[in-house]
Amino acid sequence: MRRNLNMADNVCGIVDVVDFEVQDFVTRDLLFSVDYATSVSFSTSAESLDIRGGIGMPVRITTHHTREANFTSELPLVDINVLGVMLGKKVATSSITVPKSERLLVDATSGKAAISETPLTNTLKVYLLADNGRSELKVGDPTTKEDEYSINGKEITLHTALKGKYIKAIYDYTADTGIQMVRLTAKDFPGYCRITGTGYRLDESGGKHPVSFIAHRFKPDPNFEITFAGGTATNITFSGKLSPNIVDNEEVYFDLIYLSA
Repeated sequence: MRRNLNMADNVCGIVDVVDFEVQDFVTRDLLFSVDYATSVSFSTSAESLDIRGGIGMPVRITTHHTREANFTSELPLVDINVLGVMLGKKVATSSITVPKSERLLVDATSGKAAISETPLTNTLKVYLLADNGRSELKVGDPTTKEDEYSINGKEITLHTALKGKYIKAIYDYTADTGIQMVRLTAKDFPGYCRITGTGYRLDESGGKHPVSFIAHRFKPDPNFEITFAGGTATNITFSGKLSPNIVDNEEVYFDLIYLSA
């Protein structure tokens, strides 16, 4: 029997999620965009109600209710605005307090060491690094006391006995305007979003065609985890619940659109 290739091409695998866009549900303003999503998945569930009757109480009627739909994606964290959307707030780009830790070599001639930034008041801590650990140095008069230092702007002056030694400086400073930051507070929760994206399906005839999707009304899960690990790129789960939105007079959760080209 000759196989209908057109019917066979309905059997396909979907690969590569590209052009992943998240917009504000109301304004359609772009919240963030990811060129490639690691994965995207839709899931639905509904509860069943069985109506029984007669000898042995067999199921006479089965009906369903309480439809739910969920959306889950794994994203490489290439846009800090992903976190902003999950917190329901915009990423700050104003002057920001930043922590700094520096290992410095005390100049063998001048007995001075220069930190990179101007420390905020009462944030600078200086430690002498030695083979047996570290010891804290105090602000004072380094001309007479080995365990004291003075600072002028970014320049630290130490006792002559510490020339050629290593110190560690830990402090906070104010970064230039335009540095991005996401701050989590107790009152931050996300709003509704609209998600669109495109993947590609590979059919049995070797064709490659786009598959687009629309998650019409999505509320991100406010719970997330970010891991900093050596040799591993950051990946974050962007998931949550879909609520129905009125589209063409129907309550729609999502659309999957198989395009021909």
